[in-house]
Amino acid sequence: MARMKAIIDCDPGHDDAVAIVLAAKHFDLLGVTTVGGNAPLWRVTDNALRVLDLIGRPDIPVARGAAGPLMGSLPGVGQRVHGATGLDGADLPRSQRAVIPRNGVEFLIDTVMSNPGTVVIATGPLTNVALAMRQEPRFARSVARLSIMGGSATWGNVSAAAEFNVWADPEAAHIVFTSGAKLTMCGLDLTRQAAVGRETIAGFRGVGTRTAGVIADLLEFYRAASEGLTGSPTVPLHDPCAVAVLAAPELFEFRFGQVEVETRGEWTRGMTVVDRRRWESEEPGVGPVGNCRLATRVDAEGLFALVREALASCP
Repeated sequence: MARMKAIIDCDPGHDDAVAIVLAAKHFDLLGVTTVGGNAPLWRVTDNALRVLDLIGRPDIPVARGAAGPLMGSLPGVGQRVHGATGLDGADLPRSQRAVIPRNGVEFLIDTVMSNPGTVVIATGPLTNVALAMRQEPRFARSVARLSIMGGSATWGNVSAAAEFNVWADPEAAHIVFTSGAKLTMCGLDLTRQAAVGRETIAGFRGVGTRTAGVIADLLEFYRAASEGLTGSPTVPLHDPCAVAVLAAPELFEFRFGQVEVETRGEWTRGMTVVDRRRWESEEPGVGPVGNCRLATRVDAEGLFALVREALASCP
């Protein structure tokens, strides 16, 4: 059976690295596009190349996308938990290969339009995706499914109201959520259910591959840095949820809802406002209500098992 084709649009990032590992395992990964977010664009692009080399997939092309949001400049708060490089905590050799000459936005458009049925998994700010929608009006409805790690149906992390990826470029998020694309949102209310502590990270290390050891080192740095800010001994595996929700949907529960992005509020800029007055379960005979399918529950142990399986498959 042919595997689903996918592109991952990301800003690696510790949890993005795990998302790349999962995506390479479960999809025909046509490429990785990068966007400034957890660290500057040149850093996250370098990180994407290093992670693909680590897992033995130098065949997967990497295209450099937008350096910053549609309006304003890139906020630097992601480096408080991801470190100066965006991927501190392990020694990953510099890649000997370069990004492809095409811009990441062009790569998204060309690849989706020439490969019907392709899904896009967005685990960083939505700048590249929004630009693709602006440049090619058919793009939004040509993506088979756009899985987003971003937003929240409850409270935020970078502010009381907003999650980082949407907050970093709310104008782009607004374009995406009003595009008519088939959206699945994995917000903080979901990803906080998939938090890893020392024991789970030790389980990843116990897989025994070199990749597993490196990922465990990265996640322990990420966990400790997060604990220094939040006081919690665990840290959510945000981005892998956006991969797993397509690779193993049986691990999730869903609702349909209307999601709007706040772009102007003094205290709520970047907030994803979920209208629970139009909040329907995904059941046979019940049509979609609103603009988005929201993942609301995840079997965290099932997700961690997927990660271990993917790590075991790496060199």
